[in-house]
Amino acid sequence: MKNGPIFREHFVLHKWSYLLGTVLLSISLVMQLSVPSLLKAFTDGLQNESIHVSDLLKLSFWFTIAGIGTFLFRSSGRIYIFRMSRMLERDLRTQLFSHWEKLEADYFQNQRTGNLMAHAVNDVNILRQIGMQGYFQMVEAVVLISIAVIMMAGTINLYLTFLVLLPLPGLTFIAYRFRTKIQMHSLNVQEAIGILTSRVQEFCSGISVIKTYVQEKEEINKFTKENESNVEVNKQLIRSNSLFTSLSQGIIGFSYLLSIVVGSILVMKSIISLGDFVAFNTYLSMLIGPIENIGKVINLLQQGKAADHRIRQVLSTDPDIRDTEELLPLTSIKGDLKIKNLSFKYQRNTRYALRNINVTIPRGTSLAIVGRVGSGKSTLVHLLLRLYNPPKNTIFIDHHDIHDVPLKTLRSSIAYVPQDNFLFSSTIKDNISFDPSPYQDEEVYQAARQAQVYADIIGLPNKFETELGERGLSLSGGQRQRVSIARALIKHSPIIIFDDSLSAVDSKTEANILKTLRTEMKGRTSIIISHRISTIQEADQIIVLDKGEIVERGTHQSLLKGDGIYKKMYTQQITGLTSVQSKSSVIYEKKL
Repeated sequence: MKNGPIFREHFVLHKWSYLLGTVLLSISLVMQLSVPSLLKAFTDGLQNESIHVSDLLKLSFWFTIAGIGTFLFRSSGRIYIFRMSRMLERDLRTQLFSHWEKLEADYFQNQRTGNLMAHAVNDVNILRQIGMQGYFQMVEAVVLISIAVIMMAGTINLYLTFLVLLPLPGLTFIAYRFRTKIQMHSLNVQEAIGILTSRVQEFCSGISVIKTYVQEKEEINKFTKENESNVEVNKQLIRSNSLFTSLSQGIIGFSYLLSIVVGSILVMKSIISLGDFVAFNTYLSMLIGPIENIGKVINLLQQGKAADHRIRQVLSTDPDIRDTEELLPLTSIKGDLKIKNLSFKYQRNTRYALRNINVTIPRGTSLAIVGRVGSGKSTLVHLLLRLYNPPKNTIFIDHHDIHDVPLKTLRSSIAYVPQDNFLFSSTIKDNISFDPSPYQDEEVYQAARQAQVYADIIGLPNKFETELGERGLSLSGGQRQRVSIARALIKHSPIIIFDDSLSAVDSKTEANILKTLRTEMKGRTSIIISHRISTIQEADQIIVLDKGEIVERGTHQSLLKGDGIYKKMYTQQITGLTSVQSKSSVIYEKKL
């Protein structure tokens, strides 16, 4: 991205198309400006009683040619210019989306969703309007005013032209005085739209919680407050625009008054003919629209300056996570993992999320991670995926520093089942086969069987073609987890990571899934995070995290011999399970 304004860069890139559109529009304006000369000839002919039928036919013919020509060339020029503005809109949205994809997760956690949507919708629309109406009206104003003034001064009366145009430079002064205020109000409007959009998005996502806690009235009050704030900043922009437009029209109206009064006097003194007077006022009437549009364009440019600033802020944000210059030409990895003296803390946090982590996971073996909430389990996984950047020389894959492994190779070699089981609002089939590699239908079905979700999907009306709602909320929590597991299993990657991925399924389904996973994970490096001991007890090694540090490590059997966190978790879960089973037996016996 260069340092100039976005529209200027777009214009330079497509200058020949803009030039063609400008030429076509200019031709239409020249043909339009021939009308006052024809009116002059017609009026003078009537006044002198020298016009004949043949002259009327000729004038009618040239009036028709001027009208048709103006229509054809203006439409063609408009199509070319407007088409380029739509290309600007398309390219800019694509550029924004592509850049967002390069940015790390931390960036989005510190941004309102509404602000991001405002960038992609409102800010881009403003820049499109600059390329569409703004450029079109500015070309029209420059060409029409230039030619009309030359014709008015050169063919009618220089003194009258000078007198009528004398007030018009006041438009420039007014535009200068209003530019900063309009730009500031425009920026406030865009920010208010972002806040309001975020409020609506948050409301839609949390509607169940709002209803459950009977917070409808409170949410309405919050929305009303932000909606009123949005209206207020729009009122400020409208006031500035309206005052600017009114003053501009007042100046134009004064010029028109001078033309009528002084022009009439010149006609009565026979300095100019009646035809000159008609032609002069026709020229002036043609100028009113473009001159008014100059003010609108100036206002639009101020709004565009604010939108340009907001978009460039996004595009100038460099991703912290990107491929380095020392990149290795790796297209695949085998799955040997080593974590050495890893300590990590998030930006703006003073406390370390992980401290002095040392783990070796040989290819084809499994590591289980347990620990209390907030102990750093998911953080460790996010560093392995480079969703956050670990310190250099702390994580190694196939004996290479993770920073030297291409991001595409790294992430395509890891199948990941996230804790939140995010699903897209497309079909179940699309969610399972969510990977650059194409998959056959049977592969999708097989992955669903392995994840123990095939029967649930077949029971749906449209089976695998069932459209999911936003974030997959039309499925239950357990079904979403199993679809996420199927999405990972179909990938057949050398490394597979499960981040507390069986928490929402019952014990029987869990047992069936684990039985399948033991077969599927043979020869693959696997990392399993879970709060359930039953999920991870057969792992080759288990580590227990507490406050970001490894406090225990070993196998299931060796950790049970100790008296640490792992054994306490196991005892609590066994005791809880036994208690539930006992209560179920008592209830069953009473029923008998």
